Amino acid sequence: MFIAEVLAPVVATEKLAFFAGRKLLLVREVLEDGTAGDRTMVALDGVQAGPGDRVLVARNGGAVDDVVGRRDCPANVVIIGHVDRVERR
Repeated sequence: MFIAEVLAPVVATEKLAFFAGRKLLLVREVLEDGTAGDRTMVALDGVQAGPGDRVLVARNGGAVDDVVGRRDCPANVVIIGHVDRVERR
């Protein structure tokens, strides 16, 4: 998992039927020091996020399947939470 910032919605008029009615968002990784990272990717929205939101993102594996409720999910990146703050100790 990693923290990312939502940059913008992704609009795709032609896509797999699985993605019909599902929101896709362009996200950019946020580094540990709070600055923008180099990784940008498209993520399936599981929490009604929007541009400017800081979110928790899961890649691959069971987390993606669990969010969408299917084991044959064609997505490999999903937004699984809103980040309110990061507490360092």
